[in-house]
Amino acid sequence: MAALFGTKCLALLETEAQAEEIHVYTRALMAYAFTLPPNAKTLHSLSEEDDTIHWERPEKQKKTLDLPYYHPRAPSAEIEMTSYVLLAYMAKEPSPSQEELLTATAIVKWLTNQQNPNEDSLLHRYDTVVALQALCQYRTITYSKDGVDARVTLSSGDVALTKFHVDSTNSLLLQCKDLPSVPGDYTAEVTGCIFMQTSLRYNIQPPQEEAPFKLIVQTVPQNCTGPKAHQTFDIAFNISYTGQRMVSNMAIAQINMLSGYIPLKSTVKLRTEIATTQVLLYLEEVSGAGELGFSFTVELETPIQGLKPALVKVYDYYETDDFAIVEYIAPCSTGGV
Repeated sequence: MAALFGTKCLALLETEAQAEEIHVYTRALMAYAFTLPPNAKTLHSLSEEDDTIHWERPEKQKKTLDLPYYHPRAPSAEIEMTSYVLLAYMAKEPSPSQEELLTATAIVKWLTNQQNPNEDSLLHRYDTVVALQALCQYRTITYSKDGVDARVTLSSGDVALTKFHVDSTNSLLLQCKDLPSVPGDYTAEVTGCIFMQTSLRYNIQPPQEEAPFKLIVQTVPQNCTGPKAHQTFDIAFNISYTGQRMVSNMAIAQINMLSGYIPLKSTVKLRTEIATTQVLLYLEEVSGAGELGFSFTVELETPIQGLKPALVKVYDYYETDDFAIVEYIAPCSTGGV
């Protein structure tokens, strides 16, 4: 009975897959679904471009920023659907062909470029899980018993700054080196095949365009009234959706802590991730019909002279380029919110 039900479901999917108006995200999922049984017709409906290969939604326009060396990460949805296509290639029976492995390698190059430079993740938990599953499948299929033997020489002009050697004994070990000056001209000479990444940190927020969120932030109290305000205060904020849909996707409110202040965990009531420098609130959706209001308490841990404002940012979980930003400052600093 289960096998018959599964066959009927696949037959229905095959019929739907012939429709030209199917979204590319749906096609990516179908590609993976059709490789689990011995059927892979939908793979040929997907497109590829440039030196690396990935899939984009046609309705989502690329945003360019005039920041040197800035490489924006792809939206979470595009990482996810590209990962599903890689899984589809890796699931081919009895094994992927040489041509399919070359395509998969180009996909892997793109996926690894989306990794956060200071973390082992991509943008969010789900796209990270799917991407890691796909990359692990690729690693399993392309694994060689001969191991890896790669060497990298990093130079500036005629001066060799450092040398990296990757073999089977240290292939899982992260090796890194700080560049002595930026900007600068550097050359990397590589033998073998490894994953090499450079990261340049900015303390600059990309310019905010037409934000699909309205964000209002204030401190309670707003002014420095009484001795308690020097030690503790509440951060209160209201969020509403102003985009083209009735409600937003899942959204995240990212509240950066002021230097010297920490959040009181007991006062944060939503699904959260809390660190000493940041609070993340997960919002299932934000409506345009009304505002969502939240607040929590922070307290002074270490007094700081010349305190600078901190940011509250609300952004779409899947479209991180859709965001709103507001600054706030402690009520007993030189200014208000």
